[in-house]
Amino acid sequence: MLEPCKGNQTLRRGRLDGCAFSLVDKNGVDLFYGLASSTKGDDTRKQIFSAFENLEKAMEEVDVCAPVKLDIFLREIGDKQLVRAIMSEMWGDYLVPTTTFIAQKPCDESKAIVIEAIAVNPSDDETSTPVSVYNQGEHATILEYGGVSLGFFGGFIPGEETVGAYARSFDAFAKMRAEVESNGFLFPQVYRTWLYQGHIVLEEGDTQRYKELNRARSDFFYGTRFIERWLPKGVPHGTLYPASTGIGADDVDIAMSCQTFQSDREDALVVPIENPNQTPAFDYAEFYSPKSPKFSRACAVSYNDRCSVYVSGTASIVDQKTVFIGDPAGQTNQTLDNIAALISGDNLKRHGIDRFGAELSDLALARVYVKRPEYFDAVRGVCEKRLPGVPLVYTYADVCRDDLLVEVEGIASCKE
Repeated sequence: MLEPCKGNQTLRRGRLDGCAFSLVDKNGVDLFYGLASSTKGDDTRKQIFSAFENLEKAMEEVDVCAPVKLDIFLREIGDKQLVRAIMSEMWGDYLVPTTTFIAQKPCDESKAIVIEAIAVNPSDDETSTPVSVYNQGEHATILEYGGVSLGFFGGFIPGEETVGAYARSFDAFAKMRAEVESNGFLFPQVYRTWLYQGHIVLEEGDTQRYKELNRARSDFFYGTRFIERWLPKGVPHGTLYPASTGIGADDVDIAMSCQTFQSDREDALVVPIENPNQTPAFDYAEFYSPKSPKFSRACAVSYNDRCSVYVSGTASIVDQKTVFIGDPAGQTNQTLDNIAALISGDNLKRHGIDRFGAELSDLALARVYVKRPEYFDAVRGVCEKRLPGVPLVYTYADVCRDDLLVEVEGIASCKE
């Protein structure tokens, strides 16, 4: 049974055994955001089947049948070939959407897999909003409706011939750009990225792996003005970068994914959002990284009387300094305070989004990255108190600073 989110007519939530989900109303088109895990099976294969069965049951419950993006969190990254085989067996290769395998252990250590899915129901009659889904293989799915084209791209890993964090990061970005452009988009139309880097805070030579990732991102993005076409008229904007998450992984390598936007609608807005309480990441002091992280704190996407805010990976940082050092509950509260300030109506208005705003209760989905098992109970306690009903996935992942214990990202469905 779906329940409306209090005070937000664009957002409904539901929960079945093994799957929590939200439906976001895009003015006639429902986008499904679901989190599925296993409810039966002792071995890995049975757990994977169970998780996909639970996802399918939830999609059937709300009459959604076409997944466009899967992010699959695995206890053992070596299981991804088994997952691929099961997906092909259940759906057939032609229905497999963009898929990114993420080497992060679910905090529920009994689970071998957690699936995060975005799905939609293609049109089947002339009275509904035309919706088309084009699955282009594991790395690309295109969703078109209402004069908007959204690209979901993922599963980008570097080639075997490259060596070192910088070169392998740069190569993965190059594969991302090639896939984006081969599917009819331009690279500056990217508004959201995810970067999963193994051993993110470890040293590499005389520097750090995450700093090398930032150096590669800076060099690859050099000269690119992202999403400039859809900025609000009359609102000054300086530096333009996609929203992003850069987070650790258990694998030794890097994997990437992204989303793109294209539209000729006059009301379309795509706006990088900064936090009034934080220094923009791209302006960080050299102490944190010689080449600063090139991303925005969030990105708002608005069209057809609807607005969503894609919140970047957010941590317990005020200005540019870590706060509540050593205190996982304090850091979680500060992180959620930062997200609340970021998605507020006042902050969106400062960026030229006048009609919309959101609160923490308006999150359609959120990920919570926990640095160590000993912090999980404290982090979960805060999240369950402040994000009741929000579908949450908890995974273990190293955060980009040694003193950061938790990171949170999400998608907010705004209200007027």
